Amino acid sequence: MPGEESEDISASLVGRLVDAVVDGVMAGRYAPGQRLIAADLADEYGVSRAPIREALHMLAGEGVVELIANRGARIRSLSVKERIDFLEFTEAICALGVRLATGRSNDADVRAAITARFAAIEESWTRRHARDFVDALYRYHIELNRISGNGFVHFFYQRPYIRFYTTMLSDLAPASHWEQYISNYRLIHETILSGDGHSAVVIFTSHIRWVVRNMRRDFEGGH
Repeated sequence: MPGEESEDISASLVGRLVDAVVDGVMAGRYAPGQRLIAADLADEYGVSRAPIREALHMLAGEGVVELIANRGARIRSLSVKERIDFLEFTEAICALGVRLATGRSNDADVRAAITARFAAIEESWTRRHARDFVDALYRYHIELNRISGNGFVHFFYQRPYIRFYTTMLSDLAPASHWEQYISNYRLIHETILSGDGHSAVVIFTSHIRWVVRNMRRDFEGGH
C-alpha cells in the first residue's frame, strides 16, 4: 500500500538520523552537554525538521539526549556512577556473548572474524587513542555477540543507548592503565580462541570488575 510504503521510508529516515547523531557522539563531533538545534541538524543532514524532531524524541527515549522546552535538545552528560552502573550492566550481556561465541571458535571463519576485530583493538592501543580504543572494544563484542547466535544479545548490544554509553566510558578507561588493559584483553582473546568458554567468561568478568575498581578509585575518590 502507498501509505505503508511512505511510513516505512519515514521510519527508515528517522532511524538513520538517530544513528547519525549517535555516530556523531562516537566520532567526537557532538560532546556531552552540547545543544542540538533541529534547524541546524536539518541543514546538516539535508532533511526537513519533522524527521529531526522525531529522531530527537527517539534519542530522548533512549537516554542519549535531554529535551529542553522550546530550545531543542542537548547531549546527555553522564556521572561517573552512571557510567560504572552501565559497565556493570553490560558485563552480563557481553559475558553471555563471550561464552556462546567461544563455543563456536573452532570454525575457521569465526576465528578469522574475531581475530580481525582484535587487530583493531591492538592498533588503537598502539596509538593510545581512548575513544578509538573503546570503540574497537565495542565492535569486538558486537562481533562476538553476532557469532554467539543469540539474536537478543546481538540486538540489544547495538541499541543507540548502548553505543552512546559505551562511548562515554572513554573518559574513564583505560585512563592510566593502558598496559594492563591490553594485557587483559589479549588473555581474553586467546582464551576465546582456545575454546574454553568457562575460563573466557571468568577472565572477562574479572577484567570488568578490575576496570570498575579503577574507575571508583581514580574518579569517584576525587569527587
